[in-house]
Amino acid sequence: MVRVQPIEKAKVSSGYPTLLSPFSIGRVELRNRVVFQPHFTALGHLDGMPSDDQVAYHEERARGGVGLIILESMAIHPTGKMSRRFVNAWDPAVVPGLRAIADAVHRHGAKLFGQLTHGGHTSLEKPPHILWAPTQMPEPSSHHSTKAMDEDDIAAVIEGFAQSARNLIAAGLDGIEIKIAHDGLLRSFASPFFNRRTDDYGGSFENRMRLSLEVIAAIKAATGPHVPLGVRICVNEFTPFGYDTDYGLDMVRALEATGQLDYFNSDAGSFSSYWMEIPPAAVPASEFRRINVALKGATSLPVIGFGRISPSAGEALLAAGETDLVGMARQLIADPETVNKVAAGRGDLVRLCISCNDGCIYQVGQEKGVRCVHNPGAGQERWMSERLVRRAESTRKVVVIGGGPAGLKAAETAARRGNSVTLLEAERRLGGQINLAALQPEHGSVAEVTAYLEAAVVDLGVTIRLGMPASADMIAGLDPDVVIVATGSEPNLRASGGGLSMAFGRQALPDVEGLDQDFVVSADDVLSGRQQPSGHVVVVDKNGHWEAAGTAEFLADAQCRVTVVAAHGMVGEDIEAGTRTLFHRRAAIKGMTLLPGLSLVAIEPGRVRVTPVVSGADAIGWAKYILMPGEERLIEEVDWVVPVIGRRSREDLYLALKADRRFERAQVLRVGDCVAPRLIQSTILDAFDVARHL
Repeated sequence: MVRVQPIEKAKVSSGYPTLLSPFSIGRVELRNRVVFQPHFTALGHLDGMPSDDQVAYHEERARGGVGLIILESMAIHPTGKMSRRFVNAWDPAVVPGLRAIADAVHRHGAKLFGQLTHGGHTSLEKPPHILWAPTQMPEPSSHHSTKAMDEDDIAAVIEGFAQSARNLIAAGLDGIEIKIAHDGLLRSFASPFFNRRTDDYGGSFENRMRLSLEVIAAIKAATGPHVPLGVRICVNEFTPFGYDTDYGLDMVRALEATGQLDYFNSDAGSFSSYWMEIPPAAVPASEFRRINVALKGATSLPVIGFGRISPSAGEALLAAGETDLVGMARQLIADPETVNKVAAGRGDLVRLCISCNDGCIYQVGQEKGVRCVHNPGAGQERWMSERLVRRAESTRKVVVIGGGPAGLKAAETAARRGNSVTLLEAERRLGGQINLAALQPEHGSVAEVTAYLEAAVVDLGVTIRLGMPASADMIAGLDPDVVIVATGSEPNLRASGGGLSMAFGRQALPDVEGLDQDFVVSADDVLSGRQQPSGHVVVVDKNGHWEAAGTAEFLADAQCRVTVVAAHGMVGEDIEAGTRTLFHRRAAIKGMTLLPGLSLVAIEPGRVRVTPVVSGADAIGWAKYILMPGEERLIEEVDWVVPVIGRRSREDLYLALKADRRFERAQVLRVGDCVAPRLIQSTILDAFDVARHL
């Protein structure tokens, strides 16, 4: 047995002298250099008015110590809404709702700017409304074409920006930002690819920039000379057809030459290079450091840097003079208290963003409220914030079985309630399946989920016993008031013995021939090193996420010839779109063969039998409404098969404890995968929700 000892809690220097130093944008003084970047939250009301959820969301980050918050893109005209949940900035009725956000942010010492935009040719809605653009053509990532704007439309856009700016200032916001960035009308007018006009708003660089310059002039006339005005600027479109950094910097110089701007907010990418707008872990942060440096070198105005910047990286960028302020979005979604923690010398307890994009971008892209895989309160601050966890009136002795993400989250939350918590883990390290996931290519950052939780439970004084397989007798000896079982799940490939679940028919094995053969191994076996396949490996993706896709890439990096079979429309179908696109790009580079639309039938020595999911077979009478598989096909010369076709809960201990009379007076609960195998976000939310009531 190994015990994890509490760490010494001595105060240490924050180590962030520049990040925490004050800065001014125009006449607006900021208490530090951290900026909560604008991003769509999908928390607004369907009528275009701000919501109480938006108030709570931004107040949480202001309370957490950030210097400046820039509100998400708000539409300046009815045709400019990329989602029904965009705020109608042009409508004076928006002022009271925005004032509520401003008051909440100001209460905690932060400043608030608002970003204004017209969505132009980009939309999250399918089908969208009529999309306005300089030239009638769809965004290449979209099937929906556009309306080429008339002169009256252009005039309406300019007036919409001016009126929206007036509304924001009337609501008490401290400054304005306009978006000539990854989506929206102003960038498409500036872009040679999207703007093919030959009138006053196209044909030359000066004419392509005209709309942006007229918008800036209109805003300054509407708000006066002392209200700060900045531009979120796309420095590089990162597409084969788009403009490059040199052109982007020409735009910067033309905008600065107006003499009416106070700062630039760095940005890159477009809907056709979505992974560069909100870079996942597979895109190194150093790629964006070059963008920040180029922008800083092209302007004398203050620059907000971007691109997955952690507190330590932000301090380094500032100290090197590569940016003036540090923009964070996902980091402050993951941990609203980031600034307060580093200021208090507790950077070890900052919950770092893992750049998975599963909880934030994937959610809002479906017009659902923003979430985070390891901050259960994100977007739900009014009722689920971890800040609301209070010490229980009467505390209890809690035993947690399992040190994966669910068990750790349950232990952390129970300890915050003041309970005496002991965590038992059968392995000699914490982390559970996260330890395997972190071995997949471009996925090392996922280990931060349990790295943070481990630091938190140690800091909270949780007793941790490693290398300690739990039994009913052992648990009874601890005399717990509450037992939380978090024993996780295992691949559902073959029976593992006389378990209660199998015996009672609570679980069933997949109906696939050949799963019990020696050359058939699980993703867990591969990633753990218990099995080391070679030659031609077939991976079956019935998971739709990284368990299959990441394991296949792991095998490709191990010099295997990899074929991935997926029953759904594409391999990794449930992975966030930009992240999935980069996986497919790497799969092509690494020579992986991806075969969607095929279902696994049987595994035989040297080959795999598959069938098309849909065929024209037996289409007689009512049978035409039943999906019938097609003729079987063979994948030959197969050396190993890795079927990712489901997991089963390890629930036997839970069932045994529930039936054991020694625990009649104890509360026996379970969380995470041992309830039902799911993704990290769901298991952590589940564990938090259970433990916050103890």
